[in-house]
This record gives sequence, C-alpha cells and structure tokens, in this order.
Amino acid sequence: MSTPNQAPQPPPAERSARFLCVPNLSEGRRDDLIDQLVLASRDPEVRLLDRTSDPDHNRTVLTLLGSADGLVRSITALVHAAFDRLDLRLHQGVHPRLGVVDVVPFVPLAGVSMRDAVQLARRLAAQLADAAPVFLYERAAPRPERRELAAHRRGGLPKLIERMRDGSWPPDHGAATVDPARGVLVIGARGPLIAFNVDLDAADPAAARRIASRIRQSAPGGLRGVKALGLALPTRGVSQVSMNVVDPSATSLLRIVERIREEARREGVELLASELIGLMPEQAALGALSEALGLPGLGLDKIVEHHLAATPARATGE
Repeated sequence: MSTPNQAPQPPPAERSARFLCVPNLSEGRRDDLIDQLVLASRDPEVRLLDRTSDPDHNRTVLTLLGSADGLVRSITALVHAAFDRLDLRLHQGVHPRLGVVDVVPFVPLAGVSMRDAVQLARRLAAQLADAAPVFLYERAAPRPERRELAAHRRGGLPKLIERMRDGSWPPDHGAATVDPARGVLVIGARGPLIAFNVDLDAADPAAARRIASRIRQSAPGGLRGVKALGLALPTRGVSQVSMNVVDPSATSLLRIVERIREEARREGVELLASELIGLMPEQAALGALSEALGLPGLGLDKIVEHHLAATPARATGE
C-alpha cells in the first residue's frame, strides 16, 4: 500500500522494463537552447545517457533510457518544447531532416520485446498527432514500403508535403497539413544501431560522397548493414563519411574503417579521425578490438572491471 504522498509503484516486472529512445533534434549550435530542450525532457523514470551535438550537421542526438510511461512523458514534453523554441525554416545544416524533432526511434532492452517497442512507438505517435503529422518507420511502419527512413526523406520536406497533398504518402497519424516551422515527426522501433562517422582531409565532399556510394550496403560489394552519406563539414574544413551501422553484427567497425581507408587511398585522401554519435553495444566494441588484436572470442570475461562490477565487495574483519 502506498503512503498518501507517494504515487503507487508499478509491478517489479514493469519497473525493470527498459527502452532506449534516441531523439534527433534539428539544433546543434545553440547550447542554451539545447540545454532548455534537455531540461524539458527530464522525468523521474528516464535517464539521459548521452548528448552529442554537431554544428555542421546542426543536430543533437540524445540517448535516453527509461520506462514506457516515462519516455512517453519525456518525449512529449521534449517535442512541445522544441516546437516552441525551434523553427525549421531557419535551419541550416548538412544533415537531412524533416522536422525540428526529426526522428524518434525506440530500442527494446531489458524485459521488453520488439513488439513492445512497436506498441510504444505507435502509442507516442497517436499522442502527438495533434501537434504535427506523424510517420511511422522501421518495425513500427504499417507497410513495408514505409520501413526505410530514406523513403520518408526522399526529396526532403517539400517533396514529402507534395506527396501528402496528392494522397500518395499520407501521415500515419494526424492531419496532412504541415506547419513549416515544425515539420513532421518520424517515430519508430528498431534494433541497436551505431551512428559512426569518419572524417577525411578534404574540404570538398566529392571524394566522401563517392566513398559512401561504394561502401553502403545497397552498392555492389558494399558492406552489410551499412548506410552511408558523404558530407562537407565547413567549420572544420574537412569532409565526412557519415554512417548508420544498422546491423553491427554483420560488419565490424574495424572492417568499416579499413574499407574506407582503402577507398580513400583510391581517391588520394587521408583519414583523419572517426567519431561515435551516442552509444554503441558493448559487443560491437569488443568485436572491433578482438578483430584488431587477433583475439578470437574476446569477451567481457577478460575485462577486469566487468568482474569488479559484477562481484559485490565483501567486508572482511574479525
């Protein structure tokens, strides 16, 4: 029984159920605004695990961990705060986008299934339908042709508005009317994904675009589970191969870097550095390390800190 000033607690199984949510915001330059949006997303049942911003992409990626109810509250507040503070018409950045809150994927973790993540995505989409048109993607998509994020982004927001008006691509929730300051929302459910970038020492993005076109999964001889774009990063004077590794078990990060290095040599450019946006699964890190060191089967059982974290300290004394 709860006390008069204490909210009833959910059952243990529900409290242990956890999802990741990775909202992408179309603002990566104004730290004060980003701070306000992060503050709006705070909830007792949600933890902010990571915040990554980039001025050239003009984008911020948040990684949130929480319960279904907590994340619905958190993302609803975040969306409304972004609609109040951001204006897509004023946005400039190299990253494709359809809204000030561009994509909101849910990833099932402890105690939940992909089906639960799909239900959560659809629940949030229905709740936000009065605020903006909502499109569902990946596993939450109602039809196969809507699964790929690229299918929604094709031609950018102006083309999407045309498709909405002619009825060929209606939103899954909400009216087919777009506030140009807000754009649309794209909400989905997916498995773990690694957002991974490699910078090249060329300001002209032409080489990066050619490399991206050769390594992406859809290309002949491309890397499985890799989606790639070539972009310019004007503030750094470099270019970038920007990737989503949608199946980390299919192609290791080491293999991706090695392939880009091979392609860069063909283009006469050099690799400068790689970049991780948000978080990645531990097995992806261990897999790349295992491959690099020639240590097959390297696992957490070989990591000292894993044993320290897993084994509670026992008091000693007389």
